[in-house]
Amino acid sequence: MPSDHDNNARDPATTHAMQCAAHWLSVLSDENCTEAERKQFLVWLRASGQHVEEFLRLSRLNAHCSRRELWPDMNVAELITAAKASGESNVTTLEPAADFSSLGRSRKPVRWALAAAAACAFIVAGLIASRGQFSEWFNPEYVTALGEQRSITLEDGSVVELNSQSRLRTHFEKNLRAIELVEGEAIFRVSKDHHRPFRVRTGVTDIVAVGTAFNVNANDTRTVVTVLEGRVRVNQREAAERSAARSAKAVSEFELAVGDQLTVGKAQPAIRVSLRDTEKVTSWTDRRLIFEDTPLSAVASEFARYSSREIRIEDASVGNRKINGVFDATDPASLVEFLSADESLEIRDDSSGWVVRSR
Repeated sequence: MPSDHDNNARDPATTHAMQCAAHWLSVLSDENCTEAERKQFLVWLRASGQHVEEFLRLSRLNAHCSRRELWPDMNVAELITAAKASGESNVTTLEPAADFSSLGRSRKPVRWALAAAAACAFIVAGLIASRGQFSEWFNPEYVTALGEQRSITLEDGSVVELNSQSRLRTHFEKNLRAIELVEGEAIFRVSKDHHRPFRVRTGVTDIVAVGTAFNVNANDTRTVVTVLEGRVRVNQREAAERSAARSAKAVSEFELAVGDQLTVGKAQPAIRVSLRDTEKVTSWTDRRLIFEDTPLSAVASEFARYSSREIRIEDASVGNRKINGVFDATDPASLVEFLSADESLEIRDDSSGWVVRSR
């Protein structure tokens, strides 16, 4: 029979809480988690007892799946006691709290807020202490150096084309295929397994596919997903969290088909476009760069992925100029030569590359 939690999951508010809990588990377990992000987590956790319930449930599930105890399996009352014992200054004495199993049935906002405030300090402390363990959960790790590209066949038969200056982690189990693209760009050609979805996590998105091919270009603040074959589902974690916090519906999940491209940035609406063809996106596999109305600043950044000689743009107005053309990714001098034909630009050669500015 379905559990009470399965029935509750049909409720949009519960679904949002689950998505947000997954988001915060990912953020807080990241070794690069900032103090500002931890404060935002505390605000979210205090907002609802349901947030506490979903976060603890998911953390326990993660500990079970990874066979690691990231934090103790306690009820809220025990968390309060442990947090006080740890010397946390923001934990105060409360009225006796109900057992964790009863929290899902309680809807008293004051009691929820107090329990959440007391529990959060201990949870965050545990997360900080366990970051190393969580990162080891994704293993092995694949890294490419400046100008290096690699083709990797994963243990399930899926193939990853990893671009220059990229870092990828993997974790496979009987019912799980989990990938973390920490930074850089990759093409995923996924082996079909309907019982084991292929999940790719980046800084701002969760991508789910079964048997398909897609390109992902990711950094700390932005992820661009382009579908080459089949279909993929992309979840914008930040949008889901904002929607839950405001108790309002917002588009946080996108279903993409062949030719669809989704750009997801922090604190920005996702941008979805349909491409006539995807050659420009995947040309890097042939070490070609194809630019179509691309800002010069972005062009220079793309070249920097393949060469130690940088093209530095000193003027914002120059950086905003749009460029069209096809270039050899390993030959930034070809771009410099192209720009030299523009008499309004001054280009200076130095030991580390070139400086471009207005005359």
